[in-house]
Amino acid sequence: MAQKEANHTPNGNRGVDPTTLSVLWNKFESLLDESGEKVLHGTQSFVLALVRDFGLGLLNPKGEIVAAAAYVARHIFTAAESAKNIINKFEGRFEPNDLIIGNDPYIIRSGHLPDWAFVRPIFYKKELVGFFQFRGHMADTGGFLPGGYGPGAYDIIAEGLNIPGLKVIKNGVVDEDLWELICRNVRNSRQVDMDTMLINGAMMQAEDEILRLFEKYGPDTVMAFMEEMIDAGERAARAEISKMPDGVYYGESASDWDGTTDKPVRIKVKMTVKDDELTFDFDGSDPQVTFVNSPLGNTISIVMESFYAMIDPSAPKNQGSFRPVHVIAPDGTVVNPTYPATVGACGINIGEPLMEACKIALAQAVPDMATGGFARHSCPINIGMDLDEIDPRTGSVKQYMAETFASDGSGGAMKGFDGWPGVGPGSFLGSFMRPDIEYFESEVPFRVLRYEFTRDSAGDGEYRGGPGVYVEMASDTKPGHPSFLMTGNSDGMEVAARGPTGVDLEKLEMWIESPDGEKRVLRTMVTEPIHSGEVCFTKAPGGGGWGNPLNRDVKKVQDDVIDGLVSMEKARHIYGVIINPENFEIQLEETEKQRKEMKKNQG
Repeated sequence: MAQKEANHTPNGNRGVDPTTLSVLWNKFESLLDESGEKVLHGTQSFVLALVRDFGLGLLNPKGEIVAAAAYVARHIFTAAESAKNIINKFEGRFEPNDLIIGNDPYIIRSGHLPDWAFVRPIFYKKELVGFFQFRGHMADTGGFLPGGYGPGAYDIIAEGLNIPGLKVIKNGVVDEDLWELICRNVRNSRQVDMDTMLINGAMMQAEDEILRLFEKYGPDTVMAFMEEMIDAGERAARAEISKMPDGVYYGESASDWDGTTDKPVRIKVKMTVKDDELTFDFDGSDPQVTFVNSPLGNTISIVMESFYAMIDPSAPKNQGSFRPVHVIAPDGTVVNPTYPATVGACGINIGEPLMEACKIALAQAVPDMATGGFARHSCPINIGMDLDEIDPRTGSVKQYMAETFASDGSGGAMKGFDGWPGVGPGSFLGSFMRPDIEYFESEVPFRVLRYEFTRDSAGDGEYRGGPGVYVEMASDTKPGHPSFLMTGNSDGMEVAARGPTGVDLEKLEMWIESPDGEKRVLRTMVTEPIHSGEVCFTKAPGGGGWGNPLNRDVKKVQDDVIDGLVSMEKARHIYGVIINPENFEIQLEETEKQRKEMKKNQG
């Protein structure tokens, strides 16, 4: 099929100097990165500091994303809904040094309750010239279980504090009564308080840098360049879509279950390519259930992440690229629930199959960008109390909520590249970090006994997937002290992850063993007590492969055998590579003969 001509609108005739545009663009991104680093090194929160579960963006006065920091993409792209709805609520009522906080999935329409959006207006000489948005997973957000992952919650109120967009700082002055009310209704309120002021301070410093640019270049120039950045994102997105053949493409996947109904929760998407526009229609996806529902902003963000993952990685990722991409998400479905449905596991448990479905559809239009499947999230969250440890600042017992993220599996391969090892769920695009084991062990009463890649677990291909991950974690919980493992953000035990290349991964395995050897399966979407001396095991799958394994470079197969990732038996029978077990040398003549015979049998 002949390639279509791209319809690039607008045409970029703003009269902006490309050199200055590049300087400003890089400056915007660097100051956002610097703000993120300030939070990263100053936060009191385990999840913000060690998992880096946050994102920052610079927005224009309409709330459109201009530039973003390279942290978790989901936190940035949900701003297309959350920031817009917060800004619309306070239109005409912004003052310098305001700080607005929101997390309500049915008012600001972003994601689950632990992810708070912080919006700060930017004024230059009394004129509103833009906004900063920081969005991150806070230490706690109330609700009937710590951390926000509570399968079985009756409704969204039971899941946690719903903040509809509130001005907690007005013209530089904290609303003490309002802030006390919020902090009184969350656990670890001291962390939440300190992190909020840290986030506001980081954005204040970024604002100072932005205002210096306004002074240097003039407000008209900077504002024009911000709009040109957005337009450049649109032109690039349209150019990428124009490479796709017109047509209708389909994708489907499913989450294990919602913690209540005991059946898979299905996502279906019909993707239509027409000229330089894309439409993702989720009609046919399951009606809303409990716990795994995806609010509209979360759904839109995952669609855009899927799109970005399948196009030229140098394309700008801002509001402009949203313009030619349309999302149809029927009300009352798992991809656009209605109040008061719960949404605690929307980020991963439905986020992963949602991205899988989108990428399966996209892979039919851009097959050279298809990847093997990514292992879904497999991280039991450790929650509990140490009744013997009293915080002298508050007089209360120590409460903990921590997650190692160490048990996550690996990424899928693509043409030219092996899958990333241990990268975790694909819907976070490799942005989650793995906390230090030593820090984890200092925070919670658990010890990590084994933490390793598993042999012969990577998906096979000319480019192989990343290897699977195996973890053993022992509980040192004191007798009588409450301790639980939450698996409300784990998935892939009942329904295997699906890859755009058409191959499903192995299923996740999790279980607990007692000191006397009794074994019980640790299912996804549950909250399970764990007692002193018990050990939690997770065995996460490797990523999917790409291409014919008989075309893999024999030297790479040899390296994988030496590294313990591939057995000699698999090297011989799957890759057609015969290796001497005594010196690990490739037996070239035998290998050539073996591969020739195996390819002949493939037809």
